[in-house]
Amino acid sequence: MKTFIAVAEELNFGRAALRLHIAQPAVSQQILTLEKYLGIQLFERNKRTVRLTDAGEAFLEPCRASLRAIDAASSQARNAGTGEFGRIRIGFNGGFASDLLVSLVRSINRAYPNIELAIDSSRRNPEVIRMVEKQDLDIGLVGGPVKGESLNWRILGSGRLGVLLPADHPLALLTEVPTLALKKEPLVLIAPAPGWTVRGMAEEACHNAGFTPEKIIDVTDALTLFALINARVGVGFASTTAHGTTANNLVLRPLAENYLVQNSIVWKSGTETPALRNVLRLAEDLVEDPRSPHEDTGPVTGSAS
Repeated sequence: MKTFIAVAEELNFGRAALRLHIAQPAVSQQILTLEKYLGIQLFERNKRTVRLTDAGEAFLEPCRASLRAIDAASSQARNAGTGEFGRIRIGFNGGFASDLLVSLVRSINRAYPNIELAIDSSRRNPEVIRMVEKQDLDIGLVGGPVKGESLNWRILGSGRLGVLLPADHPLALLTEVPTLALKKEPLVLIAPAPGWTVRGMAEEACHNAGFTPEKIIDVTDALTLFALINARVGVGFASTTAHGTTANNLVLRPLAENYLVQNSIVWKSGTETPALRNVLRLAEDLVEDPRSPHEDTGPVTGSAS
């Protein structure tokens, strides 16, 4: 079933074999065996293309759900006691909670070295929350309050909305940047998305300061955002709790108006294995004051979104 999912997502037997770390003939044989067992053809393939049949499309999501259930059952069996073993899948929004992610991972590794951690790539809040709802993630670290079906969440602390600047920008000399000082600056912002976003907070800050940005450059990812700011095309925004993923040669200065940004942890109700409960307790221990040492004013290294 894992092999089927890999081929279905890659639509290429060679790439699926690389992803699974097995030989390509073994992938082909496993698919043939599965098709024979099910009595259906899952793929249409020739020398050039591979695509799912209608039966393959119908089988894909139940197959994913079955494997998630197997993983959950295995995790619960391993964690029937102290919760010192198991696998925790963590998602996060880099623009809000990257520092929290780093602190939490360090804390877990120290307290429970036998818990296996699977860290997802940085995603926007709605994506992280949706994956937690579908139980593709065990916990999510996001910004702002959380809404979702059958979700539990807690605020773990706050940062401040800050501006991302090239290290040699005149405003980088300030410890706090008045929002009005950005009136003539082009803004490089991640494209709009629903829910609580850095972009929404930045636009609100500009509105409260009495101006509309003269120019906004939309980008789809943090790497592009960093590259354009480094190239002096404009300035961007992030929470001061995103130092851990801010690129080289950029500085992150809090806005003088002190816009607080909440950081939250979210998980699916009823999924609290002993290992997850241990991780949640560690996360609560990380709660700190929003004016904490994260507001270092020097250049920082590492991606925020």
